[in-house]
Amino acid sequence: MSNINQRKSICSISVIIPILQGDDSWQALLADLVAFPESTEFLFVSTGLAPVGFQDQLIPYGLNNRSHWHCTTRGRAIQMNHGAMLAQSESLLFLHADSRLSDSAVQQLLKTLDAYPEALLYFNLKFRDQSFLLMQLNSWGVYFRSHLLGIPFGDQGFCLPQTLFRELKGFNEEAAYGEDHLLVWAARRQGILLRCTGAEIETSARKYREQGWLRVTVRHLWLTLKQAIPQLLLLLKDRISKCCKGKAQSPSS
Repeated sequence: MSNINQRKSICSISVIIPILQGDDSWQALLADLVAFPESTEFLFVSTGLAPVGFQDQLIPYGLNNRSHWHCTTRGRAIQMNHGAMLAQSESLLFLHADSRLSDSAVQQLLKTLDAYPEALLYFNLKFRDQSFLLMQLNSWGVYFRSHLLGIPFGDQGFCLPQTLFRELKGFNEEAAYGEDHLLVWAARRQGILLRCTGAEIETSARKYREQGWLRVTVRHLWLTLKQAIPQLLLLLKDRISKCCKGKAQSPSS
């Protein structure tokens, strides 16, 4: 407990959770939010009004005085940007409604945030219902994509300073998909450090079971490549331009 109190003076966090109207998966996440410092605020941003008894559900976890339900138009990027606009803390943590975090994962996030306060942080991804072997391939793929290619996705829980989020102009509300993917590329183009906390965040594998592992996996790969290639070209263009400018400005021998 003393470690948590020490960290509270160093950083404050606003946890932003976009919720689709009718989705109740956020209710299971409440128990995990208890691990955050008492200074943390929680913003549930939905496309509909707060469910009946919302505040009552928060009371057993002691979250009712620092949790708020907000309504905005539909669209995950719009919802997360809206939450960020209302956030009062120095750092922002974006969590999907079906995410799950252990106490140790929260503590590891706080440690990493203290060590790298100007970085874009993310977690390793674990599929909660990983009951069949094929999902292990996806876990390895996520690790490869985020650690080796430097492209974590939003279900890995992005955490970054609010000032940095504003500099990056938030999530792209015009993008048909992959607003989290585009934010990472924007950070890379600005030379922002991407750092994994080393801890795991869990997400559901239900979509893969219901829609078919091959169909969902291939679709995600195709959409990622379709969006990543233009972003990679922009990144390379920026780096070549900076290199050329640096050579032009260097004194001749």
